[in-house]
Amino acid sequence: MSSSLILSGRGSARRAALLRGLGRRVALLEQVLVAQAARLASLLSVCLGAGCATYLLLRSEPNAWTGALLVGAGGGAALAARMRGHAIASAVALCVLAFGLGFWSGQFACHRAPPVSAMPKKAVLVSGRLLSVDVLADGARRVRIATPEVQRAPGRRTVVDEAEEGVGGAMDRDVNLRLRAGDAQELGAGEMVRVRALLRDPPPPDRPGGRDLQREAFFDRLGGQGYALGDVSVIAPAAGGWSDPAMRVRRLREAIAARIGAVLPGREAAVAQVMLTGLGTGLPQAERDAFAASGLAHLLAVAGLHIGIVMGVVLAVVRPGLALFAWVALRWPCREIAALAALGAGAGYMVLTGMHIPILRSFAMACLVTLALVLGRRALSMRGLALAASVILLAAPDDVLDVGFQMSFSAVAALIAGYEALRGPMLRLHGAGGPVGRLRHHLAALALTSLLAGAASAPFALYHFGRVQPFFVLANLAAVPLTAMVVMPAGMLGLLLMPLGLDRPALWVMGHGIEGILWLAHAVAALPAASVAVPSMPGWGLAAVALGLAWLCIWPGRSRLLGGVVIAAGLASPALTTRPALLVSGDAGMIGLAPERPGGTLWVEQGRADRVIAADWQRAWAARRVEALPVDGSSADGQAACDPASCTITRDGISVLLVRARSKAALPEGACDGIALLVSPTPAPGACPGVPRIDRFTVWRDGPQAVWIGDGGVVVRSDRVLRGDRPWVPPAPFARRVQLTLPLAQAE
Repeated sequence: MSSSLILSGRGSARRAALLRGLGRRVALLEQVLVAQAARLASLLSVCLGAGCATYLLLRSEPNAWTGALLVGAGGGAALAARMRGHAIASAVALCVLAFGLGFWSGQFACHRAPPVSAMPKKAVLVSGRLLSVDVLADGARRVRIATPEVQRAPGRRTVVDEAEEGVGGAMDRDVNLRLRAGDAQELGAGEMVRVRALLRDPPPPDRPGGRDLQREAFFDRLGGQGYALGDVSVIAPAAGGWSDPAMRVRRLREAIAARIGAVLPGREAAVAQVMLTGLGTGLPQAERDAFAASGLAHLLAVAGLHIGIVMGVVLAVVRPGLALFAWVALRWPCREIAALAALGAGAGYMVLTGMHIPILRSFAMACLVTLALVLGRRALSMRGLALAASVILLAAPDDVLDVGFQMSFSAVAALIAGYEALRGPMLRLHGAGGPVGRLRHHLAALALTSLLAGAASAPFALYHFGRVQPFFVLANLAAVPLTAMVVMPAGMLGLLLMPLGLDRPALWVMGHGIEGILWLAHAVAALPAASVAVPSMPGWGLAAVALGLAWLCIWPGRSRLLGGVVIAAGLASPALTTRPALLVSGDAGMIGLAPERPGGTLWVEQGRADRVIAADWQRAWAARRVEALPVDGSSADGQAACDPASCTITRDGISVLLVRARSKAALPEGACDGIALLVSPTPAPGACPGVPRIDRFTVWRDGPQAVWIGDGGVVVRSDRVLRGDRPWVPPAPFARRVQLTLPLAQAE
């Protein structure tokens, strides 16, 4: 009995020691959290974004009270933990609160959006007010019509009429229309127009898990798109006066763009129009490809760089200008006045370039920087960046999945954290000053800025575009100073002189600067391996990169290096993910066979060629080229054995039978023997009885299909299964046929 008492005593002592050690660790963690309270505030914006993304990526619509419940639970727990002084519990509760706010803001944005209506299947008369007129790269024009009225076209029936016999009705969403090439009607924003057109719903993703244009259109109030079948006619002029300032701004932008086009040649004019008005759809695709391949695509996306240059130029002019007058310099706060003048110029530039989401994000950050300068605080900080991100996410939660949001905020976070960590070396480079020290510091700052911003935004570009530009630092070292010191200042001077008719010399200088940037973009794009294709990154890999980068930039000390480990895991995700062997487009017009390895050949069977879908599949698989499956014989890599009627695709001992597009030849005898799946671009209800199939009916009902071959069988996943039942996902076609004329309810 005494021995048992001794043993129990030893166990109690061991447990007590463990509890004391755990208590010390908890106390240490609480000290760290209290000391890093400012950093925790920045991490809350990450939790807010995670809540927004979680709501948008759910496969079914949650209950309306889910977000409110998360907010209430997190807020109550945070208050209770704060009153009791529990730092760890308070931090966890605040993270839950921020997550709930993001989730709730996504629900609110979704339910305040107008419902989706099915587009008519036949020609209709579309009338409404013009919001914008854009010139596309091929010279055609695209218009956006606000809340159009849709009526039966003469001699045609429209399926939006009540019981298909009424007179039509108004849509709560806008439509985009591509006008006919020969249509010479002069158009301006604000005019009431009418045109006979064919409309269609926003397209589904090109592949399961691909870019969701329907979700983007849902939050952008875009109901559909299509093309004109006749010439557009103006039925009422634009409203005069200041009753609609947005239309007046749009007409001003179009007038400035027309003036630039009259002064500068085609390529230079298109780039100048992008930088000064945000209207740049006329830039040829070859130039866009060169900018993308050289890592200079951000110059064509009006955002932080451009508004920063505008505000920097105004600040550099106003402050020394005020200092020229001794009385003003001694009595007025010149720095604060210059900062406010720069902010005003930035606001004007934001309005002139269209107030789109990237420039709104940048202006929000500029407001915080200006406020810090006026109050004598640090201009750029991680807390200010987190505040700007939180405001934007609460106002537009769908931005969290936008490539512009991800790239811009990741780049700025990396710049703030990088310069904070490298402040000492940069000061040593500057030394005691002098021309050599300043030049050395300036060149190092340019290289460091390009390296930090490019490296931080590269994973997001990899996910969305499937390419990496190794020479982006080299290109930006020359292009960014040229833009900041020549192109944008000359363009701003041209805008000021345009009302006087004296803008031609300034625009001429701007055009020559743009010509240098274009030459640089093509020169870098022509280098070997200037743009390297990489396999698509899965969603969990992008999430790992985002969380790892946030931890690396926000948290201090050596523990931040754990973020680098998480980033590495995210970047390795393409190698850890099995890609589908087959893809079937949403209309079954294209069927793609994946290359055996990245850099191989994408084999395509197509009845209706679609270069956009083929390019997206090529990016997803990192294929070097796209080729059609042979009419008779085997593909070069031996994956497919084809005859005029079908192709047999074999991988890991599993065979899939692909019926040729529009083939009228009968399947050879025994073609169905031993196959695991039948894929047909046409309805095939009686082909290969007992064999699972993907045919025209399958994709009509469930959208694009992805097929994995291996592990003893095939796995098929449809776009409808991956996206689920959300307000922006159209209902199944059979459900649409029951209520063909009614708009979708919010819950559908």
